[in-house]
Amino acid sequence: MIKIKQSPLTTIITLSPNQSASWKETKTMITCMVILVMVIALGWTLSGAWIILPFAGLEVGLFAYFMYRVCKQGFAQQIITISDNLVLIESGIQRREVARTYNRNQLSFEVTETERDWHLPDIVVCLDNYRLSIGEFLNQDDRMLLKDALKNAGLPLSRTQWWKE
Repeated sequence: MIKIKQSPLTTIITLSPNQSASWKETKTMITCMVILVMVIALGWTLSGAWIILPFAGLEVGLFAYFMYRVCKQGFAQQIITISDNLVLIESGIQRREVARTYNRNQLSFEVTETERDWHLPDIVVCLDNYRLSIGEFLNQDDRMLLKDALKNAGLPLSRTQWWKE
């Protein structure tokens, strides 16, 4: 998801992944899965197949862990603040973990596209020998919106397939 907020002095572009479920919905799904698997495992245990209990515990434990990790990544965010002479890129999950400030005149953005759109376009901040990929968690439509927003903010933008529109 991309949100653009413009004021006379700055443009703020907020990037965040599309979330399919909130943390509350994820906890509900984990709880339902734990109850379902444990009821089945207890049924097998009562019929004499007690060896299934550790595997059922491992299954629900791994399911809960991976659901937590996926949900946590859904809260990732990048904020690009563009002013007259500076570009600030902040990123993190639920809080600012990394913040980098760049001189706008020394900065360019590169959009790497593939033939026949086999892969999502990659948007990279370029500064001398330093490269930083932004919006990696965005879908194709949102990446195109980001490209247009950067272009509309007046930042230098180069494309690998400049002949396409």
